[in-house]
Amino acid sequence: MTRMTTAGLALVSLVWLSAVAMAQQAPMQSDCDKWIARINAEAGIRVDEAGWRARQNVDDIYKMCKDGKTTEAQKMAADTMAMLGIKL
Repeated sequence: MTRMTTAGLALVSLVWLSAVAMAQQAPMQSDCDKWIARINAEAGIRVDEAGWRARQNVDDIYKMCKDGKTTEAQKMAADTMAMLGIKL
């Protein structure tokens, strides 16, 4: 009986500690955030039409990601990065 109680207590403690550790992890950056950050980093230093158009596309990409249209956002992000000369 003592062994069962000790084993049960150890199991509950292990589960509790792992739940606390998982709750403290930093949130991961989504693909949309990565695309937007890469485009903004390149468009921020450009003053040509491609930079202006990229800034406009970032707004559209953000809206698409927010609406759950990630495949369309990915296509637009890839086109925008190609326009800016960013290799994927």
